[in-house]
Amino acid sequence: MSSHRRKLPLFPLNSVLFPNASMPLQIFEERYKLMLKDCLNADSKLGVVLIKSGSEVGEPAEPHSTGTLARIVQASETDGGRYFISVTGEQRFRIVEIATYRPYISAEVELLEEDPDVWLPHTEMDVIRQAATDYARLLTGLTGGWVYRARGPSDPLAMSYHIAGMLQVEPAEKQTLLEEQTAAKRLESELDILRRDSEGLRKRLAVDFMSRFGRQ
Repeated sequence: MSSHRRKLPLFPLNSVLFPNASMPLQIFEERYKLMLKDCLNADSKLGVVLIKSGSEVGEPAEPHSTGTLARIVQASETDGGRYFISVTGEQRFRIVEIATYRPYISAEVELLEEDPDVWLPHTEMDVIRQAATDYARLLTGLTGGWVYRARGPSDPLAMSYHIAGMLQVEPAEKQTLLEEQTAAKRLESELDILRRDSEGLRKRLAVDFMSRFGRQ
């Protein structure tokens, strides 16, 4: 696995962004308005990192060491000076060294190249797809909807990030998935989570069904 380094402004959040996923963001603090301006004047890229300690607002937070390089694809300003932006995750990175904390955090990061030759047996991928479909059906069922088949990429690497973004788990668990070194290991962990959480979703759906249609 090869890599290269670059300096990158960091946006610490209480959520995890995965490659290929999109995320809407609001920017209202002056330090992040400056960061946005600097990003748009450069290559429109920043690093999204999960907060390890601290908060999104106020003093600089301590980020986890692995994050996602994101490209700003849309930015608009409101009359009140607040910015609404949309970013798309492109590539994982690892923080080598924090360069500055003020006015916003920037760091020297190592961009992590993924293995382009990921391959899993069709039977194994079918099991993962079915588990993802069952999970999606249960989530949709809780809102009164129905999913015949969960759509997802055919490529194992892209599928691993697709499932990671779909999972309704705590940010710390998503961070663990982001830090997995290979798509195969990430998919293995995700299959365990899908099976684990589907049971709880089934119970919630049964209770919800009874409350809606059961006898009073």
